Amino acid sequence: MFLRPTPVVIVAILAVGLVGCSSTPAAPVAPASPSPSAVAERSAVTLPASPKPSPATPTAAPTATPDSGNVNAPVTPALSVETVGAVAIRVTLADPAAKAWRVTVAVPGSAGGPASATWALTLETGDVAPVVTTTDAQNGVAGEPKEQPGLEAGAGTGRVCSVAVPVCVRAASVVLPRDGNGTLVLELGRTDTTTNLSVTGATAGWPTDPFVLGPWTSTEAFPWGA
Repeated sequence: MFLRPTPVVIVAILAVGLVGCSSTPAAPVAPASPSPSAVAERSAVTLPASPKPSPATPTAAPTATPDSGNVNAPVTPALSVETVGAVAIRVTLADPAAKAWRVTVAVPGSAGGPASATWALTLETGDVAPVVTTTDAQNGVAGEPKEQPGLEAGAGTGRVCSVAVPVCVRAASVVLPRDGNGTLVLELGRTDTTTNLSVTGATAGWPTDPFVLGPWTSTEAFPWGA
């Protein structure tokens, strides 16, 4: 329930209102100016310093290699061999200037003498298509070269094996030089795991007349242990 204000309270309120209306309005107070000390204190505030850039980590200068700037590197012909199985290797013979390539597998002779048997795969550039031949030799006597049309055409299956050396070439693995790369690739597999073998590459060019091979340049022999 709301209570009504008593007459005394109403009179007091009216009296306070009349006094407020009759009094002179106070003069506006101007905002106080900041004291000189406050201005000085404000101007003395220092902004945080910009972070200095951290010094860059020094980078090692490139190290020159012995062949830096050698336009004739790598040396050709170049022979590389990698293992592709327990009894097989992949042979790569590269020479961009060559017109003929030869990979020879040999059975070393006793006491460091000449090889007792060799098998050579030779690829020659022809006027229409390359020609691939294989040649067996025993005790220094070479047989007739045998043309291998399946290797020339990129046969997908089959092997070509030597009769003098325990080795075969997988037909599908043969990649002939193309597009001027001068690279012959083939995979060789052993048929006898007890005989030590060696693999050598050689290339020749046409130094004077087309289709007339110049001297052969051989690589170092790669020992293919039993």
